[in-house]
Amino acid sequence: MSHERLTNLYLFLFFILIAVNISVYRTIAIGQALEVTVLPVSEKGRATLVRAPGGATLLIDTGPDASILRALGNELPPWRRRIDAVILTSTKKASTGGLPDVLNRYDVVQQIPITESRRLVFGDGTSIDISQTPEGAVVTRLK
Repeated sequence: MSHERLTNLYLFLFFILIAVNISVYRTIAIGQALEVTVLPVSEKGRATLVRAPGGATLLIDTGPDASILRALGNELPPWRRRIDAVILTSTKKASTGGLPDVLNRYDVVQQIPITESRRLVFGDGTSIDISQTPEGAVVTRLK
């Protein structure tokens, strides 16, 4: 093998090792955190995406309209078409208007309207406490 080909081979292997190292680091170190993202749906609406370390994906409210789809598309990979739970904290359009669009685009395992304070526990051990207040429901603890 020529010196130039051998150098190219070493460079290729070097970059492969870096990519594998980054992948392993992301899986071990970053994958253990509960990730909460407030989604930009509109000025009058609200939506929050919660991703648990075990892979559960929760959507708290859906915003007032189809803008939720763009926000979810920016946060979830294109092949991710499953949401484990949609939690609706109010019956107002600002919280539920985008629900039909989410149901058309994603496989939603369960819809949970919150009418009283409760704790939800998911299969991967993730739990979420939701307290009902006169203004609507409030997430008080994610674990």
